[in-house]
Amino acid sequence: MQGVPMLPMPPHVVDAVARSAGKVFPRQTRGCYALKSAIADQLRRRHGLSVNQDSDLLVTHGAQHGMSIALRGILSPGDEVLVPAPTYFFDAIVKMAGAHPIYVQTNPSDGWALPIDALSSAVTPATRAIIICNPNNPTGNVPTREELTALLKFAKVHNLYVFSDESYEDYFHDGPGYTPQMSLADIHNRLITVTSLSKNYAFSSWRVGYIHAPSDILEAIHPAFECDAINVGDIPQIAAEAALTGPRDWLDVEFVSFRSRRDLLLAEIRGAGFQVVTPRAGIFCYADLTPTGLQGHALEEALLDVGVPCSSGDRFYGNGGYARILYGGTAENIMRVGERLSLLQKL
Repeated sequence: MQGVPMLPMPPHVVDAVARSAGKVFPRQTRGCYALKSAIADQLRRRHGLSVNQDSDLLVTHGAQHGMSIALRGILSPGDEVLVPAPTYFFDAIVKMAGAHPIYVQTNPSDGWALPIDALSSAVTPATRAIIICNPNNPTGNVPTREELTALLKFAKVHNLYVFSDESYEDYFHDGPGYTPQMSLADIHNRLITVTSLSKNYAFSSWRVGYIHAPSDILEAIHPAFECDAINVGDIPQIAAEAALTGPRDWLDVEFVSFRSRRDLLLAEIRGAGFQVVTPRAGIFCYADLTPTGLQGHALEEALLDVGVPCSSGDRFYGNGGYARILYGGTAENIMRVGERLSLLQKL
């Protein structure tokens, strides 16, 4: 029940790496020109974004690394960061920056939408930023363009940075689809987007991602990157450039089946007697298992006892009676989840 595509690299990526493995490269701390150019071209082609590859992009060791250095480059000790929850594991990297995460709960009754009113109530003089996950991990919510517009208007009123992890760009299944926050930079430009090739290009073994931000913000972030890593390895960057510019048919074996696998898991969860909001994106369902009466670690252990590996909702700073269940496995294994969840009801 994997959470990212686990695919062998295609020939065009392997060939690019083989041709370059014996070469020596000049150090380019913000990333090699070819990869940044490929990223900028993709952002223009897909989303109509105008990107200066020299000043607006920084290649990182994945989205987690990108978010960590972005937070450390921008935040100061004592700052507060609003975080709509449940959400991905940002807690430790916010605290590493000396800041305090303030979790603001979203609600399944409205599909886990961004809680603008609750965010407004949580603002204090120490509030400096917001972190969102777009699309959201673990709920699968995809903020609409209207929701993001409202969020950025709110951020502008309070002069807040908006950090957005947009690693699941290619995983939307329903609705109008994913809207990058950078497409709304005319509303508010204190924006930092991080993303990962691990999710969209099966690049977990290479650890490549990037930060997209206005040049003045990236200038503040870059020193934190240099303290960590100097630069990302040239060979992984060459592999990434080949993946971005080459054919995507090798990825279709996974991506074309995500919606059907999601629908299968939804049916199994509901068939076992539990409720779940249909995720519009991602590779996971966030199921309400509160009828079991179990929470947190106890819920995880009970799930493992019946053969279902999951993370409970409290790991995502939400309700500990919920669980994130992945649907990256085979149809046969997904159907087994339903059988095993039915056993959970009998414990």
